[in-house]
Amino acid sequence: MLFLSIHPEHVRSIAAGRKTVELRKRKPSIEPGSRVVIYATTPECEVVGVATIEAIHVETPTEIWRSHGKQASVTRQAFDAYYAEADKAIGIEIKGFESFAKPVSLRELRQRWAGFQPPQQYRYLDQKQQRFITERKKRSKRYVSA
Repeated sequence: MLFLSIHPEHVRSIAAGRKTVELRKRKPSIEPGSRVVIYATTPECEVVGVATIEAIHVETPTEIWRSHGKQASVTRQAFDAYYAEADKAIGIEIKGFESFAKPVSLRELRQRWAGFQPPQQYRYLDQKQQRFITERKKRSKRYVSA
């Protein structure tokens, strides 16, 4: 299970169904069909939901913009600034976002996972961490799918 740190404005776009491609500079070692945990960065600092990885695209920045720019829900200026020195761009295509009725705060994550620091890009969750997220999703009385 992949844990993605995403700026809150992009998380809102994912929840609304406007953003279905998350941009990265490094390709995660994970297969399509895998689950991904969505963590909203500062100021929210909380796990807000989960989604499924539909595909991972590795292309030049120009190709990613042409094929997935609209789904990435960013301006061309922001895209170009992010990939200014890059020769490869990664587009993580996600689907089936499910938001938790009660997000998991950074404080709670640190209480459960000693020494936990949210990643700048992404990280992989171990089995214990995956079980916690899965149980939290199940205990969520309701969730919203986008």
